[in-house]
Amino acid sequence: MFPRRFRVLAAPAALLVGAAALAGAELVLVDGRVLPGDSVRRDGDLYVLTTKTGDVTMPADLVERVQLTGEPEPRPVEGIPEGPTAFRDAGPQQLAGAPVQPTSPAEQTAAIGNPSSFRKSPIDSEWHPTSAYDMSKDVLADSRSTFVQSPINPEWHPTSAFDQNKDVLADSRSTFAKSPIDSSWTPTDGFKKTGF
Repeated sequence: MFPRRFRVLAAPAALLVGAAALAGAELVLVDGRVLPGDSVRRDGDLYVLTTKTGDVTMPADLVERVQLTGEPEPRPVEGIPEGPTAFRDAGPQQLAGAPVQPTSPAEQTAAIGNPSSFRKSPIDSEWHPTSAYDMSKDVLADSRSTFVQSPINPEWHPTSAFDQNKDVLADSRSTFAKSPIDSSWTPTDGFKKTGF
């Protein structure tokens, strides 16, 4: 016979083994497919899924998560608290002991002191360019071509020869002189007048 203390500790262990034997496992891939099986284990960079037809090997990069299925309802044991029976998808948690608050970044860097500072150089090492373009200055004045004024005016300024007050056709207009012989004909009655 086993001691009473060993029998009390072996009871919840038997429940967990029975639950694990009845539970199934699934591999949820990154593309959404689900591979069911009886159990799963991690072997380096591979997941080995045991099924009824054999083992299926899957690279860990293709697996999004592992989940248990078909777990029976746990049977609580009087006087023994119920323990976790599956994975828990959560962030960091305080599992045991008093909660410890992590130090802030300001507290972590307080021992370093102020950042390094450098004395200002007496010579200004920065370059401040200025524009050489002046809107009010003719920058092409020295290179622009110039010509000397000719002593003879080469321009032609025509003037009109038409005078409205002068008869420009007077010398070429035809004129007629009066004929010395009167060329007009004055008819007269050729019948002699007789009286009775």
